[in-house]
Amino acid sequence: MKIKYYLIILLTLILLTACQPAEIQPVFTTTYSLATPIPLPNIRPKVAANLPGRIRSFSISPDVKIIAFATSQGVVIYDLKTYKHLQTLNETESFYLVDWSPDGKNLAAGGLVMQSSEFGNSHLVVWDTSSWKIIFEQTSKDDTLTSIYGDIAWSPNSRSLADSINGMGVLVHDIQSGEVISQQETLSSHNISWSPDGTRIVGTGDLASAIRRWKVNTDEAVRLFDERAGSFMQIAWSPDGKRIASGSAEGTVCFWTTATNECDGFIKKAHQYTVFSLAWSPDGNQLATGGGVIRIWDSHTGKVIKSFGMSKISVYKQLQWLAIDQLLVSAEVGYADSALTIVRFWDVDTGQILYEFHGASSSWGE
Repeated sequence: MKIKYYLIILLTLILLTACQPAEIQPVFTTTYSLATPIPLPNIRPKVAANLPGRIRSFSISPDVKIIAFATSQGVVIYDLKTYKHLQTLNETESFYLVDWSPDGKNLAAGGLVMQSSEFGNSHLVVWDTSSWKIIFEQTSKDDTLTSIYGDIAWSPNSRSLADSINGMGVLVHDIQSGEVISQQETLSSHNISWSPDGTRIVGTGDLASAIRRWKVNTDEAVRLFDERAGSFMQIAWSPDGKRIASGSAEGTVCFWTTATNECDGFIKKAHQYTVFSLAWSPDGNQLATGGGVIRIWDSHTGKVIKSFGMSKISVYKQLQWLAIDQLLVSAEVGYADSALTIVRFWDVDTGQILYEFHGASSSWGE
């Protein structure tokens, strides 16, 4: 009799749990609200180092001790404590993307092996960071891979590397075997992001200005679309996996709930023009976006918290929010030929620059 009684209680608890509604994410629609930007300082901040090439992107090691730069003259690596130059990899190549694996054991970079001043073959390479030996690479030997990589991204377990290239969609490589384990045909994925559990990927570049999300093990895909959102440029999965943030060429920001595939958090004109970059805070409560200025948003209300770093001749094309000391790192690229390429370390609380790395001036359109 007691066994039957306990079974009834257990069954009741299971049914009650199953009937619980899914966790509701914050719903909001806000319009750009001007926050007076903290201006760039009149006195130039400390310059940690001057790099000979143009800086296209950066990646910081998981232990926040080393920074790698993708430049027009190879992948350049510096110590973040001493600012000492540690290594330059493949200095004859022109790199556009670099990404440190989450376990810190590998570094990936995508770029071009230049065949002339204007032409090159696409090259994806992965180094072992203990020996700096190449352990994986994908190189075009003909005219099939002559485009610049749109993005590269490591899986959370550091075993797989996703890359997107114009006209060829998104490929996911098993780094140990070298095999392609997932493939999606998209128009042009400017940005890709893994779910925190490593089972899914989301990328821009689907038809009709949509976002595509798919399961890596089956390639089963769904489309995320909202007519308000515009043409998607940037995308990032939240730290808890429950939301996806996207930024568009029209300056809008969407917070998509992964359980419903709906843009239920919408910011109209988060930036006057394009949202060139975005990054979640480590706790997921805030989102940083970059255009001609950096803005910090409350991810639960869509309201702007602060704004800093306003620039008239450049844009912030990459942001990385570090999990220590409220540090935000940005890569700045100028419109004018005379404008430097700069990586800056910001104190998010004060909006002040702590130090920066300088690269050569950018070419128009980069």
